[in-house]
Amino acid sequence: MDGAGLLKTLWRVLMPMVAPGLAATALICVIFAWNEFFFALNLTAARSATVPVFLVSQMTSEGLYLAQLSAASVLASLPVVLAGWVAQKQLVRGLSMGAVK
Repeated sequence: MDGAGLLKTLWRVLMPMVAPGLAATALICVIFAWNEFFFALNLTAARSATVPVFLVSQMTSEGLYLAQLSAASVLASLPVVLAGWVAQKQLVRGLSMGAVK
């Protein structure tokens, strides 16, 4: 890789190593998300629904209201993003301390 830039090196060296892990992780995430949605859709009542079921309910026969769907999606993902942001320092510290013997 003599003379290759940083992006080319990352693409040609790093991506082949992490691609199987990314594919497996993506598949597991899709399976878990689908299972959660399926159970929530079938086991919850109309008055009490989880966030994915609520988001799907925004798609009506009159049309797809993108503004409402986008606002609900942002509000639904905001607590998870904030929790990850707050815990980021501790997560990185724990992962890096676990690698030290």
